[in-house]
Amino acid sequence: MKKRRSESCFGLHFDFHATPGRAGGRAVGGTLREEDIREICRLLHPDFLQIDCKGHPGWASYPTACGNAMPRFAGDPLALWRRVTREEGVALYLHYSGVIDEKYCAAHPDQCAVRADGSRSGQATRTAGRYADELLIPQLMELAGKYEADGVWVDGDCWGSEVDFHPDTVRAFEAETGVALNGKLPASPEDAHYEEYREYCRELFRRYVRHYVDAVHDRYPDFQIASNWAYSDHMPEAVSARVDFISGDLSPSDSFNSARYAARAIAQQNYVWDLMCWNFRRAVDGQPGHIVKHPLQIMQEAAAIISQGGGFQNYITQYPDGAPRMEQIRRMKPVEEFVRAREPFCFRGHAVHQVALLLSTFDRHRESSSLFSRNGCEKIMGMTGLICDAGHAMEIVSEHTLMGHAAEYPVIVVPELFSGLAGETVAQLLDYARGGGSLLLAGGKTCALFAEAGAPFAVKEKRESSVFTLDGEAFGTAFDACTLTIQEGETVARMSADARSETEPLAVVCPFGRGRIAAVGTDLGSAYQKAAQYLHRAMIGALLGRLYAPMVSVESAEGLIEVSVLRKDGRTLVQLVNGNGNHRAASVATEDFIPACRQVALSIALEKRPEALVLQPEGRRLPFEYIGGRAAVIVDEVPLHEIIEIVP
Repeated sequence: MKKRRSESCFGLHFDFHATPGRAGGRAVGGTLREEDIREICRLLHPDFLQIDCKGHPGWASYPTACGNAMPRFAGDPLALWRRVTREEGVALYLHYSGVIDEKYCAAHPDQCAVRADGSRSGQATRTAGRYADELLIPQLMELAGKYEADGVWVDGDCWGSEVDFHPDTVRAFEAETGVALNGKLPASPEDAHYEEYREYCRELFRRYVRHYVDAVHDRYPDFQIASNWAYSDHMPEAVSARVDFISGDLSPSDSFNSARYAARAIAQQNYVWDLMCWNFRRAVDGQPGHIVKHPLQIMQEAAAIISQGGGFQNYITQYPDGAPRMEQIRRMKPVEEFVRAREPFCFRGHAVHQVALLLSTFDRHRESSSLFSRNGCEKIMGMTGLICDAGHAMEIVSEHTLMGHAAEYPVIVVPELFSGLAGETVAQLLDYARGGGSLLLAGGKTCALFAEAGAPFAVKEKRESSVFTLDGEAFGTAFDACTLTIQEGETVARMSADARSETEPLAVVCPFGRGRIAAVGTDLGSAYQKAAQYLHRAMIGALLGRLYAPMVSVESAEGLIEVSVLRKDGRTLVQLVNGNGNHRAASVATEDFIPACRQVALSIALEKRPEALVLQPEGRRLPFEYIGGRAAVIVDEVPLHEIIEIVP
């Protein structure tokens, strides 16, 4: 029996963004074979397949009645995929480009987003225009009705949306807000009403999603819809449409760090979700290409996703006539076995609250160059990797998931900010610390913002680069660092012009009411993302170690080990993910060797001695000692992803 997306842990995604030029005159479906589809289903046992339907160029890769079909077909390839997947008990979803549609834009220039200079986008349709009613909704109805597809993964949606200065949109903004622009378009941050207008365009996108989702659901309630990257790190806000699941596709470069960041950003929504990794790199060191990853790399990326409770899907392109790339698909068998073995111990699990990292919707809206994107995410993506590599279990939260729940987290981290935070957010975070919580602030702008609001330190001069020492030992380099001065508390790290100069405080921990505030006057997140130093990990570990006692403490390990704790079906499951590898190296496209983490020594806080600690999915009992409320255990090796099940 086919599974719904909420039950689907493993899937495959195929697309080819059909265009007549790319097809080379060949008929779509010309080399598509029924036996290949059956082999995919029987070899890999996916919960779902997600195949091409309409890509960004706007050409449908099946013989649609909606007027945008490719010129030539050999039969009906979509009907064949549907028939075979139904017979094999596999759900079928379609890849459909939403806001981005180059063909529709070319045919309907009046329905393209208009830029401030009067030019029209060549790919972004107007979310307040006719596109949804003229093409998007009718085509989704066709897919749900005639083809009985299980759902759609709408690509090129939130991240493809553009600020629209079409006269109709400008007039609607003035009518709904009461703002008179008087012909002066808010095109740059220096212009009046700039953020108000961008927020209005964001709201138009939200209305557009609600409109097409509701229209299709009203007629086909079982048809499952996701708007790619909506309600994720690109759009970190409360779910406001009746989407059935949240999903996105990772960057093909540095995918492991992209996965650990995006997974946590989506997991905060407490919604059905999955993430897709690409099975290839398309550019290496500035050179274009299509270089297929080794299964080990894909398994490590999958581990970063499933260890947070999400589903996993892998993206393999189709040939230009729509046939699957069987030579690549067959290499996915070890990945399928890897994910399936771990599914019982993480899929749809929920994190035990430990460290919370703030992904501010307020700040992201102001930093992002477009309405919804990952532009400028280096600070928080880097801080995610840094905290994970330092061995601390962490979640990502935004204002809508944090406020009212702050006390549930022993530590809240605020990374370096681009613009700032709303005043009420700063006040609530200080109240959290004053009431007994622990707050960690990173970066000069963040520290200055909280100092002005009453945090117990002062921010002084800024230097381009400085030598820093940690607990009086070792040397690293801090860039754009500020001096922090305190009346009481502890200085953890100091900086100076060079090793022989007088030092000044760089990182401090201060009492604040019944709680504590730690602050570091340099942006550790983007520094770690751009050029990681081992002392970055040492510094964040030293600060967090002074703020809370983690449920799972990494006492020592040979290699970088990432820890998460999930609760699933009443069980507590400690997720251990190997963080080793050349993830950020632009010169490394693929690798078939990822060093294992070895001799991972952990202590786990437990109210009573457990009956057993079982290493999963192997099912092997681990020897441990229980002293002073903590179980001490050593995992001799973590090749990629292992789980310790705590049997009470």
